[in-house]
Parts: sequence; C-alpha cells; structure tokens
Amino acid sequence: MPERTLGEWLRYLEQLHPVEIDLGLARVRVAAENLNLLPYGPDVITVAGTNGKGSVVYSTDAILRAQGKRTGRYTSPHLLRFNERIAVDGEVVSDQQILDAFTAIENTRGEVTLTYFEFATLAAWWIFKEQKVDVAVMEVGLGGRLDAVNLVDADVVVITAIDLDHQHWLGDTVEKIAPEKAAVARPGRPVVLAESSYPATLFSTLQDIAALPLSAGKEWSWSNEAEQLCVQLAGTELSAVFMVPDGLRPANVAAALQASACLLGAAFDVDVAAGALVHLRVPARRQVVQIAERELLLDVAHNPAAMQAMVDYLKARPIKGKTIAALGLMADKDLESMAAALATGVDGACALAIPGIGRAASPEVIWQALDEVGIAIPQGEFSTEAVWAQLLTGSSPGDRLVVCGSFHSVAGIMTLLSLELPSTSDGH
Repeated sequence: MPERTLGEWLRYLEQLHPVEIDLGLARVRVAAENLNLLPYGPDVITVAGTNGKGSVVYSTDAILRAQGKRTGRYTSPHLLRFNERIAVDGEVVSDQQILDAFTAIENTRGEVTLTYFEFATLAAWWIFKEQKVDVAVMEVGLGGRLDAVNLVDADVVVITAIDLDHQHWLGDTVEKIAPEKAAVARPGRPVVLAESSYPATLFSTLQDIAALPLSAGKEWSWSNEAEQLCVQLAGTELSAVFMVPDGLRPANVAAALQASACLLGAAFDVDVAAGALVHLRVPARRQVVQIAERELLLDVAHNPAAMQAMVDYLKARPIKGKTIAALGLMADKDLESMAAALATGVDGACALAIPGIGRAASPEVIWQALDEVGIAIPQGEFSTEAVWAQLLTGSSPGDRLVVCGSFHSVAGIMTLLSLELPSTSDGH
C-alpha cells in the first residue's frame, strides 16, 4: 500500500476520533507510552493562558536558540501549512518528518483513537525526541489540565493573560478558567506569571500543586516605555533593557525572558537574549505588510480581549487615512463584544466567510453585529476574493486595511495575496 501524503493523513485524522475536541489525558498517555515517549528526555517549557501563548513560545524559542540550545517549538493552529506547528531550531519540519511521526503513532496506538490535536501533539513530542532537542517549548491548545500538551511534566511554565474564551469547555468565568490553566504547573517548579493580576483561584491551584509562582510586579518585574522593555529577572541580579519586537505585547516578551532565565540559570546572557529579539516576527500577530499603497495588518484576534488589544495597537499608531477591517470568526465566539471593541478603532468593517469550516459563524450574522455598532459597510458577497476586492475599491492609497479574527480568515487573505510567513529561523 503506498504511503499516505500529508494531506491524506490530515484528512484521515479529521475523522479518526468521533469528536473534534475530547479533553483528557488517558488516551494520549497510552499512545505516548506505546511510543516510549515517557518519561520525556528534553527540558520542557509549557505555555498556557488565553491570549499571547504563541508570542511567548516564539520569543522563548528565539532566545533559547540564541543561547546555543537546540529547540523544538510547538504551536497551534497553523495558518498556511500544518508543518508550521512543529519546528526544530526555528525551521518548520518537513513533510517526511511528520509522515514518519504519524506512521510511528499509527503503528503503536492500538485500539486507542486520538483527536487531530492529540495526534499532532504526539507527533511534536516524537519529532523533538528523535531530533534530540535540548528544550521543547510547547503551546497548550485548550485550557491546560486536560490538554494533550500537559501529558509531559514541564520544567518551567508560563501563564499569560487569562480571559473568557472556550467557555463551553473551561467555564463561564475567569475564576473557573484560571485553575484549568494553572494545572500545567508541577511541584517545586517555577511558574512565570506574565500579568500583574490573576484570579485568586489561580494562586490557590498553584499552592495545591506546590508550584513556585513568579508574579510580575513581585518576584520579578517589567516596564515598557518608548518601545523599550525594562526587565528585572527573578533570582538574579540581572536588570536589562530590550527592544520590544514589533507587534508583540511587552508582557509576553518579558515572560519569555524570565522563563528562559529560569531554565538556563547562571548561563543566561541578557545581551544575547536582546539580540535574539531584534528581528523576531510572529506570524499574524499584528503582522504588517505594504500592498497596493496601503498598510495591511493581519491579526488572529479571535476573542474580546485579543480584539481590544489589537484595537489599542491601532489607536497607538494613528494614520491620516481610513482604517477598514474584515472580520471572520467561529460561531462560539462573543461576537457582540468583539464588534463593540472593533468599532472603537476602525472607520468601517465587513464580514468574511470561512468556507469549509462547520464551526464558522455565518458572515450574515457577523455583518449584522457590525451594523449594530455602526461600522458595517455595504456588502454583496462574503467570499475572500469578494471581500478583498471590496477592501481595495473602498479604500485609497494611505489607508489601512485590517484582516482579523479566526486563523482561517487571516490565512484565506494570505493565500489569496500569496503572502509568506515572516521568517523566524534567525535567532540572532
């Protein structure tokens, strides 16, 4: 039987398990043990939270590579190609490496069925072990406690901002969500808290685990003025000034620095770390490109807190012309809150369809929400091609166009325009 292509594998994984999201570690633990992945060899940094996880993972990966560590980087979802989820030393892995991992998992999983995400996560663990990385930097997919990434004990944990998202699975308040995120911590190991404020339930969970929280503003600190990030690292005498990579939140970059310092100890070099951040760009996190004499901003802001952060970024960088947005989302998102936030930062907006995704929100519903907050622009079709054409015809040179919301929405525009991901392989 000929070997499946990567595309065929991914289609197979989409239907292997009866439900798309099935939180729990029992099945994936059996599969990992069958693969001889446990106990895991490389050091592990696990990043949990609602927003900013990807930025922390990319930043930490760049810092550690610059310090001479061979790294594995795992993020989700992907934008243009599945391969983006798994990178070794800053380079996304090849189709063949993924095929080898998938085949190994398939040949050993027995009767255990796995979700698409669980299969992908096991592939990352397997590839990183095969490639003999020093450190695996892992982004939690959903929640933390029952997420497949939590299968392996983390040496260092980072928790980013916690807000409402995925309430159906995690709870309808931040007080309920916080313990799910905190559960990736381990006894006696550091937990870098990127923000200055968290629900009390997070701290009680960390206390129950006997983890070592490092709170921003207490055990360590950061401040940001004029695009310069000043960080005082916990457990060291190190105080340094860094440039914030364009489009990234200072809190997330600071947390990556602190996490790296926790892992490396006395070997951590602040000057090397600063150099690693100079050219760092994270795909579709306030990614700016110039096209047709217009500024195009791409941002996967897909919950209210992320949308507000994107709007704050727009306000901090005013332009003379208009700002017009296109928004596409999944149906389980708080559309009304996101539309209200977007309305404070743009002059007009249209809805973007996400074809082929059953969980996608109806573009008519999105347009109605935009209309209710007074920013909807007249719209005919909702396809990627039609929306991009309308953005161009409805704007002028010097205006700013924003494509935001779901990864699928941003990816659709990037594919249409043949835009590439920013390079992240150079950590120096």
